[in-house]
Formats: sequence, C-alpha cells, structure tokens
Amino acid sequence: MNKNLKVRLYPTLKQAQMLEDHFNGYRYAYNLSLEYKSSLWKYYKKSVSGYDMQKELFQIRKETPFLLKCKAECIRDAALNVDKSYKEFFKGKGFPKYKSKRNKQSFSAYQSINIEDNKIIFYRNKIKFKTSISYLEKLQSNKIKQVTFKRDLTGNYWASLLIDEKVDLTLPKIETAVGIDLGLKELVITSDGEYFENNKYLKNEYYRMRRLQRKFSKTKKGGKNREKLRVKIAKKHIKILNQKEHYYHQITNKLIRENQTICIESLKVKNMLKNPKLARSISDASWGIFLKMLEYKSYWYGRELIKINTYFPSSKTCSNCGNIKEKLTLSERKYSCDNCGFEEDRDLNASLNILVEGLRIQGKERPKRLGRTSGCASNEQVSKHLILT
Repeated sequence: MNKNLKVRLYPTLKQAQMLEDHFNGYRYAYNLSLEYKSSLWKYYKKSVSGYDMQKELFQIRKETPFLLKCKAECIRDAALNVDKSYKEFFKGKGFPKYKSKRNKQSFSAYQSINIEDNKIIFYRNKIKFKTSISYLEKLQSNKIKQVTFKRDLTGNYWASLLIDEKVDLTLPKIETAVGIDLGLKELVITSDGEYFENNKYLKNEYYRMRRLQRKFSKTKKGGKNREKLRVKIAKKHIKILNQKEHYYHQITNKLIRENQTICIESLKVKNMLKNPKLARSISDASWGIFLKMLEYKSYWYGRELIKINTYFPSSKTCSNCGNIKEKLTLSERKYSCDNCGFEEDRDLNASLNILVEGLRIQGKERPKRLGRTSGCASNEQVSKHLILT
C-alpha cells in the first residue's frame, strides 16, 4: 500500500540554497518544455512526447551552468509532468499554465533517497526534519519510492514522502451502513440522525483577511511592508486549511470506524460555485477535501463507499413512501410529504434516501428505520474519537 507522509524540513542556509536551485531549475525546465510543446503544435501541428522532451532537456542541462547544480532526474521530470498536464487537459481539465516564482514551489526525486535518524539524505545533503515517532518508524522501516520537496508561500520547507507500506490496515467487518448528506448549515448529516456542525473557518476570519488584503493592495510593489503582509495573509490561509483538515479527519475517522458501508451523493461543486449567493459558503465548506478523505480511508480500511448519482432527487423524495415532490425551495428546511403527510428535517430525509439508494445499488434490502441521535455533534464530542493512523 502506497502512503504519503508529510514532514517539516529545517534546512541550513547551504541546504536551503540547494533546494532553491532545484526549485528554479525545475520551474525553468517545466516552462521551457511547455513552450516547446505548445509552439510545436501551434506552428507545425506536431506533437512531442514527454520522453522526447526529456532527451532535449538532458542536452540543454549539459549546456546550462545553473541546471548542472540540480539533480538530473529532477530536471527531466519536468518534461513528463508537462506531458501529463496535456493528457489531463484532454480529459476535461484546465490548460497547462506556466509556473511562477511567486507561487508555491516544488520538485520530485525518485532515486537514492534515504533516511538517517531524523534526516533526509538527498543530493549529498542531510536535511533535518521533525515529525512524530510513528511517522519516523514508518519512514525508517519502509521503502521510499518518491519524495516531493515543497516551499509554501510563508517560506517554510516541506517534504512529502511516498512509502510502500506492507501493512494490512483492514478493520473487522461490521453490519452497519450509513447515508450521508452534505450541507452548509450543518456540514454532515447522517441517516442515523447525527449532525456535524459546519465550523465555517473562512467566514470566521473573513473580515480580518479582508482588512489585511486591503492594506496589501495599497502597499508599494517590491516593498518590505508588502512582503510582510503577503506572508501574514498566506499564514492565515494555511491556518484555515489546517483547522479544516483536522476537523474533517475526526469526522471521517468516526464514520469509517462505525460503518461498513457509506453511501454519499456525488456533487458537481464547480457548477454549484456558479451561484453568486452561495459560492463563498460552498468554498468554505470544502466538500471536495471531505470526499477525498472518505475515498482513500475506505480503501485503506476495507470499507465500501457507494456514490449516488448527482441527479438522484434525494431532497425531493419522501423517505417514508417514496413520493417525489415536483418543487422544493431552499427555504423549506422541513420536508412535508403531500402523499402520506410524513414530516422530517429536510437534510435527514435526504440522507435516508441516499442510504436506501446506496443499498439498492449494492443489491441489499431497504434497512429498518434506525434510531436517531438528537441534536448536532459538537467539536468536543467529535474530538473524543482517536485519529486512525
């Protein structure tokens, strides 16, 4: 099983300069490969593969002094990543963009990566890092297949190490299933009647962020005050992301531990962001991060994740009799069935329908109505559940 472990690096000045040389070299090689590939098609209608561009970069590296300071595989890797970006573009993603020195920096290495105590040995340098004891044991006892060095917008250095862990993490099978509806008022609503509140981390910091960004826009380009404010804003964004990920790990771990089958609705978030009134709230909720966590944890721990079709009318369908309402406005927070008179919270009704549809796809019978937990799960209740490692 492949697993990514992220650690914070503490390089010396010399080591930091070595990493900066690699960031600059990789960025130059990536932009050069992108320009070459796009120009070749624009003017001659010819396509070039990533491996052919690798050969060109190998020759260019020999003739370029600052590229000789970098490990050869890190430079050649840029050509393959450009080719990969084009393939993703043809699948429907955005067109590849040139890399800027003002954004996050990264490059990857694959060969001769070793761990010695709490140091990563890379390109004749022993770079110190700090992490937990469990992470350190995993790094020392498993083969490292790849390492990606990164520098974030605050100037901190990180390493993301891909290890081949030969451990079976599968949890014992249990006979429970749950349906999940994602929302804005409450982040997660389960078919058991459990609500996980939406902490709205971005909204809580919105006015402070806006004030900092207003000051930033008035500062002189290239000035020291502008750089200080840029770092402050970047730190705020990183803090919000860390809070969000920590909270989502707690929720997903609880769901994975307590349920064998998890049914969830597929969402087209890009289309939902077109609504100007809800775009900021949807971005703040970050459903994509939550879904990604559920996916890889289900795979790790042997759980079943069933995705329901986006157009399945989970909110309009009565979970009691199956009648589908023609119209249901967002302001109607309580579902009332016109056919059988059944009344239920709108989101809970949707999660029950998602569970039934998921079990139908799986080929199982409709479950009996489960006992529900009243109220919303607080942060303290969620944090009692230990994080799976």
